[in-house]
Amino acid sequence: MKFNQIEAYRAVMLAGSVSDAAHFLNVSQPGISRLIKDLERSIGFDLFDRIPGRIVPTPEGEAFFKYVQRTYSGIQYLEGAAKDIANLKHDRLRIASFPAASLEVVPRSIVRMNAAYPDLKIRLEVRSSLRILDLVSSRQVDVGIAAFPVDYPGVILERVYEPFCKCVLPAGHPKSGLSRISLEDLKNETNIGISEELTIGSALLSAAIESNVKIDNLIETTSGYTICKMVEMGLGVGLVDPLAASLFRESSVVAVEFKPDVKFGFAIVLSEHAIRSRAMDKFIKILNDTVKRSIYPAEFEPHTIC
Repeated sequence: MKFNQIEAYRAVMLAGSVSDAAHFLNVSQPGISRLIKDLERSIGFDLFDRIPGRIVPTPEGEAFFKYVQRTYSGIQYLEGAAKDIANLKHDRLRIASFPAASLEVVPRSIVRMNAAYPDLKIRLEVRSSLRILDLVSSRQVDVGIAAFPVDYPGVILERVYEPFCKCVLPAGHPKSGLSRISLEDLKNETNIGISEELTIGSALLSAAIESNVKIDNLIETTSGYTICKMVEMGLGVGLVDPLAASLFRESSVVAVEFKPDVKFGFAIVLSEHAIRSRAMDKFIKILNDTVKRSIYPAEFEPHTIC
């Protein structure tokens, strides 16, 4: 018993004639007749009575058809199940993000993921980077995006990013037209600084000490977004991570290259024991693309940024 024999028999039962079944399956009528005869020899009984001009199912043929239909229902169920699996319908994705990435790149990535896989269930937690590493290591989340340092037991780096920080100034500021801002340029400005407890703040302090330039921060915060917001309000200037700067491209804030280079490192992190799902791989690909579009916009045509 072969599948093409069953297929030919079922087509005749549904179509009512050999000619219609042949047309439906795009097979010759003699081919259909041969397949049915081969099936009858295989199972040991006739499925049809041959009457001049037509064929009529035998009682055995009618009974056998019920079993064939059950089998096809099972195949259709499997086809539906395979489609659901391919569309991630029964999957879930748990994500943890440090605050700077949670403002734009992660939400935008989730929107893109949802557009591609609308039935996928997604949970996002916004945590400190240290907490994210713990959640990833213990496999309480599937994908994490955390700021440096990211050296943590049980965690692997899937993608690493080390873009340079930007100096943000109000539009119309006398120095907003410069191609780059130096430490010397900040000496007489109202500086809104990142806390020295953070990587950017400590790197800027080290650079200032090495260059023998004293930078006084009138205001200090732990958020690049907050610095950009205060710059937008005209309070002063500041050095921020490129994720924060990217949020204000359409505003009155101007982001200028800063020298010396101050890197802002972050990474997509996974558990070294993770069993990678298709949902994880699809999201990592989307997230990586979204991050690069955010921190390296010059590499993409404006109309491709989404």
